[in-house]
Amino acid sequence: MKRTTLTLLLLISIVLVHAQQSLGQSYKFRLYLKDKGNSEYNINEPEKFLSQKAIDRKSRQGVAIDETDLPISSDYFSLITAAGGKIVSHSKWFNTLVVQLSDSSRIDDLTNLSFVESAKYIWRGEDRVKGLITRPRLHATTSIEINDIDSISINGLAESQFALHNAYNLYKAGYSGRGINIGVIDAGFTNVDVIPYFISNNIVEYKSFVPDGEVLVDSDHGTRVFSTISAVVPGQMMGSSTSANFYLLHSEDVSSEFPVEEDYWVRAVEYADSVGVDVINSSLGYSKFDDNELNYSHAELDGRTSIMTLAADMAFDKGMIIVTSAGNEGSKEWQKISVPGDATKALTVGAVNSDGTIASFSSKGYTADNRIKPDVVSVGQGTITIGQNGKIGTANGTSFSSPFMAGLVATLWSVNPEMDRSELINIIKESGDRYHNPDSVYGNGITDIDAALKRVLGTIPVLDSGYEDDLFSVNKTDDNNFEIELIDTKFNALNYIINIVDESGALISRQTASEEKTNILIGDGLRENNGSIFVVLTAPHAQKTVRFKI
Repeated sequence: MKRTTLTLLLLISIVLVHAQQSLGQSYKFRLYLKDKGNSEYNINEPEKFLSQKAIDRKSRQGVAIDETDLPISSDYFSLITAAGGKIVSHSKWFNTLVVQLSDSSRIDDLTNLSFVESAKYIWRGEDRVKGLITRPRLHATTSIEINDIDSISINGLAESQFALHNAYNLYKAGYSGRGINIGVIDAGFTNVDVIPYFISNNIVEYKSFVPDGEVLVDSDHGTRVFSTISAVVPGQMMGSSTSANFYLLHSEDVSSEFPVEEDYWVRAVEYADSVGVDVINSSLGYSKFDDNELNYSHAELDGRTSIMTLAADMAFDKGMIIVTSAGNEGSKEWQKISVPGDATKALTVGAVNSDGTIASFSSKGYTADNRIKPDVVSVGQGTITIGQNGKIGTANGTSFSSPFMAGLVATLWSVNPEMDRSELINIIKESGDRYHNPDSVYGNGITDIDAALKRVLGTIPVLDSGYEDDLFSVNKTDDNNFEIELIDTKFNALNYIINIVDESGALISRQTASEEKTNILIGDGLRENNGSIFVVLTAPHAQKTVRFKI
């Protein structure tokens, strides 16, 4: 038994943010448009409405850029505004605009416009205006204690989460999601910007899709979710994809529960697509609303009803992987998964505890059209997380099993970023311990990540002798020797790590690069048991895995 205590200073400073004050009742409607109108863009110039990252990802994944990628005509926005509608969200994939009205009867003025097909009521409540309040800003973490760990590993308290998935070789081989873009769509990320355990993460962007939403104030649900993927606290807690690039996207209106939040979520997914995100984690789901007339029924969990569900499938079609929580209704009257967990192409994740026993709250399948859901399970009971106060603790919910699995998926994808997303998802499911006998509680079960790693490595083409790119070159000088030379020398050679991995995914050797060329000797024992080896070069800004015949 070992106890480690870390004590740091808790500092508080005053930061002005916006509170909300009521202005009276208003309504929101989703307008379904007949078309996009005369768009200012065309699909032959995608760089005008998609980032280069997005274009490159679509190319890698064999996804054509089509009319759904084009923005809605700005003329439609102007005409809706002129007719009295305040536009608060929109979707280019589904040709919808969300409008806010103080007088619900004014919706007729909008549906009478020639380009509007129909309207659907999706929210009512008090309109609000921002005022000023103060919020504490955490500059360091308070003390934490680690108890009851017989052998402290780099994963610390999270060790059992990695152990459940047999996720040893993946990380020992040097993989941690480098080069993969992860979008986390959630209810808010309170204090993520000032919690020291996130300092080393590459957070590319914070963005809210909720009118008057505050990404870093509204909720720490996303803070805890994010920590399961990203936290870097060696010996205490590690996330499952710490070297990925992160986009933290806010779509949940914490002040109420209405279908309009699906529209904010769809907008966040579309944005993630446009900036080149590869993997999205969503720990949000909906079935019941503040207005009971808007509730979903079990029959509507069919993969074809909710706009959120349709967007999850569309996101996959655009080249992304969507990982979503199954929901926490297992022990409640509803019991079933919630949208978008019914999406055909989303990886829906249920919750178990660290010994693999299903959590009683984990939502169940099947879908209304009798598909297996959840797809897999991960640790969601007693999951190690970091809250808004910077303390490491535990939390329960499929909200936390989903991001841990999303990080595993992203890290596996970083082994071979060229592989097709469908193949990767199939490997994740087929590596589950219940794949040959799935059910509506565990789905395909607990994914064996080391088994999945072996299959992912097997998708990398085998080279006979040499390889060269902008990062490094590898040449086989004789049967027993590989010569590695750095081409990219932006950083000191000591920042470049060379790992040799065998066909099972096991790490054979690890060394830093030398100033000159580095030689790697291949022993006879390695050749006897393997037809090829993998050279994994990790640079501060990139990573590449090359496979050679031996």
